[in-house]
Amino acid sequence: MNLAVTLYANLLRIALGFAAFYHLFKRNYKPLTSSACAFGLTYLPAVFERMFSYHLDSVGNILYFTIIIMTIYLGNSLKFYDRFAWWDYLIHFLSGCLFVSVGIALANRMANLNQFPILFFSFTLSITLHVIWEVLEYITDCLFHSDNQRWQKVNPTHNHQPESAIQPAGLVDTMNDTLICILGTTIACIIWWFVL
Repeated sequence: MNLAVTLYANLLRIALGFAAFYHLFKRNYKPLTSSACAFGLTYLPAVFERMFSYHLDSVGNILYFTIIIMTIYLGNSLKFYDRFAWWDYLIHFLSGCLFVSVGIALANRMANLNQFPILFFSFTLSITLHVIWEVLEYITDCLFHSDNQRWQKVNPTHNHQPESAIQPAGLVDTMNDTLICILGTTIACIIWWFVL
């Protein structure tokens, strides 16, 4: 990791550390747990680099750290998913971009690939990872009676859709997430086409 990425990661870790102490002082343990989990996950890219010689580019690393904070700490613990209708869309858009970076890092380990195969692989990998993400959300909802896919009637936001909507909220949530991820993936591939 370069200096800017390391600095960004360390600033996020410091912020999470302060947040953890604040929640400990307030005896609010759910955000404390998620801030500790997010803190631990910020070390995952370094572990992957050391164990597998897998090098994610700077943009991918910054996106990874940002998404970890946005989902685990801000989204789940501080209820940003319920507060802001666009929060989930932004995360899926950024995850599409991140998954393209993951695909490029994997493809760069192979010899003699030019731009098109790298980006085609990255595009398809990004969409596949998103589908796996949605399946894991569904399984989690089924096993733990959570509401990641906004299908339960008890959800206060009803996926930010009117009561008169034709489709059920879970389907709308899954399809919106998928379309936003495809948009992020496509934009990232177009940008990478000119950067590679």
